[in-house]
Amino acid sequence: MQDTGIVYRIEVVSPFGADTIRDVIPPAPVVVGDTLVLGLVQVSEDSSTPQRQIFRLRLGKHSVETQPIPDDVWPSYQDVLISPDGRYIAYVGEDTTPSNPGMYGIVRELKTGAIVVRGPGGGGCDCDEDFNHARWFPPDSFEIAVAHSNSSGNWQRLSGKASASRLHVDTLTDEPDWH
Repeated sequence: MQDTGIVYRIEVVSPFGADTIRDVIPPAPVVVGDTLVLGLVQVSEDSSTPQRQIFRLRLGKHSVETQPIPDDVWPSYQDVLISPDGRYIAYVGEDTTPSNPGMYGIVRELKTGAIVVRGPGGGGCDCDEDFNHARWFPPDSFEIAVAHSNSSGNWQRLSGKASASRLHVDTLTDEPDWH
C-alpha cells in the first residue's frame, strides 16, 4: 500500500452544465471566480515516477486542458499548490546539478512558468517521507517550509507575497502542521 494513492473523480456543476474531471489528486482543486477550476491530475499509474499535470477547466467549454508541472518539482513532494487567485504555483523544487544540489522553495507564474521568487538552495533531507510544506493565504501570500538536514533538522521557511515578488527567509525549529 505504500506506493498507492487516491485519485478522485470530480463533477463540477454550474449554470453552464456539468463537467467531470477524472484522476484528480490532492491538494483540492482551486475555484477561481465563477468560470475556472484548477488542480492536479495523475496521468500515470506508475507511482515510482509520478506523472502529475495541472488541469484547467473553463466552465461552459466542456473540455479539460492540461499542462505539465514544472520540471524542477521534487518528485516526492506532495504540496504542489495553486494560489487561490489561480495566478501562481508554489512548491519545493530540486536542483540535481553537481554544482548546486539540494531543494528550495519556489513560486512561479502559472500561465508563463516564470519564476516569481526562489529561496536559497541546499535544502533537503535524507528521508523517505516528504517533510516539506506549503500553503497560501488569499489572494497571493504564501509560506513554504523546506526540511534541511544540514541545519540540525530545522526547516527553512520562505514567506512572501507573489504579486510583489516579495520574499522573507527564516528558520523554524518545529515541523509545520499545515495539513
